[in-house]
Amino acid sequence: MPCPIHLLCLLLIPHRFMTLRGSALIIGVASLLWGGLGMGPEAQAQDRGAPRFGPAAPGDTVVAEASDAGRIWSLVSPPADRLARRYGMEVDSAWAAHLRRSVLRLPGCTGALVSADGLALTTARCVRRHLNAQGDTAVVAARPADERAVPALHADRLVRTSDVTAAVRTARQDTAKATAISAVQGRLQAEAESGRHVEVAADGEGAYTAYTYRRYEDVRVALLPDRRISAFGGTDAALTYPRSAFDVALLRIYTSEGQPLAPNHFFDPSGQGARPGDAVFSAGLPTAPHRAESAAQLATRRDLVLPARRDRLETRAQALRARLDTTEASPPQRSALRDAERALKQTRARLEALRNEYVRARLAQRDERLRRALRRDPALQRRFGGVLDSLAAIQNTKRTLGAAYRAFGAAEGGPHGSSTYRRLLREERQESPTRTASSHASMTAADSLQSSSGPVETALLAARLEALRRHLRPDTAAVGRLLGGQSPAERAASVVEQLASAPGDGTDAFPTDGPAAEVAAVVGARARSFHEQWRGLTRAERRLTRRLADARRAARSAPVLTDGTAPRLTDGRVRGYPYNGTTAPPFTTVFGLYEQNRAFGGETPWALSERWHKAGERMDRSTPLTLVASVDGAVSNNGAPLLNQSLELVGVATGPNIQGVAGAYLFLPERMRTVGADVRGLREALTAVYGADALVDELFGGRSPDRSP
Repeated sequence: MPCPIHLLCLLLIPHRFMTLRGSALIIGVASLLWGGLGMGPEAQAQDRGAPRFGPAAPGDTVVAEASDAGRIWSLVSPPADRLARRYGMEVDSAWAAHLRRSVLRLPGCTGALVSADGLALTTARCVRRHLNAQGDTAVVAARPADERAVPALHADRLVRTSDVTAAVRTARQDTAKATAISAVQGRLQAEAESGRHVEVAADGEGAYTAYTYRRYEDVRVALLPDRRISAFGGTDAALTYPRSAFDVALLRIYTSEGQPLAPNHFFDPSGQGARPGDAVFSAGLPTAPHRAESAAQLATRRDLVLPARRDRLETRAQALRARLDTTEASPPQRSALRDAERALKQTRARLEALRNEYVRARLAQRDERLRRALRRDPALQRRFGGVLDSLAAIQNTKRTLGAAYRAFGAAEGGPHGSSTYRRLLREERQESPTRTASSHASMTAADSLQSSSGPVETALLAARLEALRRHLRPDTAAVGRLLGGQSPAERAASVVEQLASAPGDGTDAFPTDGPAAEVAAVVGARARSFHEQWRGLTRAERRLTRRLADARRAARSAPVLTDGTAPRLTDGRVRGYPYNGTTAPPFTTVFGLYEQNRAFGGETPWALSERWHKAGERMDRSTPLTLVASVDGAVSNNGAPLLNQSLELVGVATGPNIQGVAGAYLFLPERMRTVGADVRGLREALTAVYGADALVDELFGGRSPDRSP
């Protein structure tokens, strides 16, 4: 499924697209979703002439740089000297406090307060996951009474920060760092007011900060576009750029008394928006869990972990597509397919990045740079000298277990694995074949889907049985008992059917014979032995990875914070990037949205709702709809605000470009970008498409009344 972007979609700046509109140039884009199948490990999934991660960008070098660590800064003490040098601006305590208190933490994403009456901006994708099947349709509240409640959604607002460095250091005299942090956090939580939640996090340079949040349980939707426009282009367009979509949502936060929140701090939308080259800032929770890892660790992910995840996602996506081709799709099934396809696209992109020679060289150079820094500083060498070698030794041991990993899996958790396989392992471990009512009740929701998605479960279990067959092949007796003379697909169907037909009264016995019992008997003990060994290695690796992160911070001059759960700051500029032999522009426009709809014949997933079709003639098609910025996507992720130097809102982050998906491992500022919905496109859509005059007045008519710390 090739990326569906052509030149007309790139003609984004009004005075330029009128002169180029008739051009016959065509941009060749290779398939990401299917590009990895049947290719060698170094195959590129995009234009072969412009490798996605190669050193074609001006300024790129194969030598690791400080920028590899990213642009992730403390929100309590931003790097004022850096910001002054790069942007000629002064950052004071009022600036930082206003930023902290205007950002919201939502489940799995970020939001931003944008009015004095509790209006908040985030992405449609963030909100829709918490709605039922009606979440595919649009919500436009003409007045607060029309807003839709979302019981599963809540908002955490940061109300206080305090320096607890001394308390943590005192506690560390008697215990480990993690235990000391937990002890201080527990004490502060016990002392906190009702409705407050306290988290203690490292803030660089040996400092620790307590972050106190207030949770708001009453969150209502004021604007939610329909799925066709918020996910325009579907999986093909997801995680790509140039991208035309309106992926925004407006929420209203209410207090426990049922009144709209009246914050003193919120972000005023910019009336002018951003221009190419403008400085941009963002704040949110960091999501780069592997950026501190060594090249050896990431090589294990490349050769073992990611291929196994890709194969599992391919099986699930193919089974779901086959299921939906033969039956009427239910909303949960459509959602499951979208999630699987997006996860598959993300996994393939990350695998491609770690297979790329240029990226591999940067990662190796990053470790060598750390080794040199440690050798130059005897104190650091004594603290961290052996950490890279110890991590490499663990990776060597993991590789010796590679065949068992492919067979048994590290874990079949999450929504994309086989719930039947999990159940087989769990039931085999029971001391008695009879399950109690409590053990039956503890079964997860995913483990009860066999009856509703039997073909999908059968496909997932068949893939697992085939991997087990290959691993156990020398033991013909074990293979014989595992499959019972059937093929993996036939055996999987028998097991799923047997378990699905068992009574569900909470007292039924797990089968003592038949295919389910036979498979459990063969797999259970072997899988348990492997998982215990793998978990032991992983625990040791995590401890060493934390030390490696400390080492990287100690050896750097800039206080980059790549781990932790505290909200962080990032900076960058509105800027395009090298793309398929040309340059991706910094903005897309409304024109590109309608042109893509026309070019693809209005077919799904490029269809537009009747509301957007009717508004087409009224809209100013030169209005910027999306933008890209070189802020670090580890912070500027789903729903994070994009702000100018005055902390005015210029957009909301909707996700990375395809290169930015690999930001989990390193940061390449010349090519990784955060894609955002432009605030000018938001205003145009509210006015011309939705007729939401009250929301326009609330968003663009008021000003933030107070910016004191």
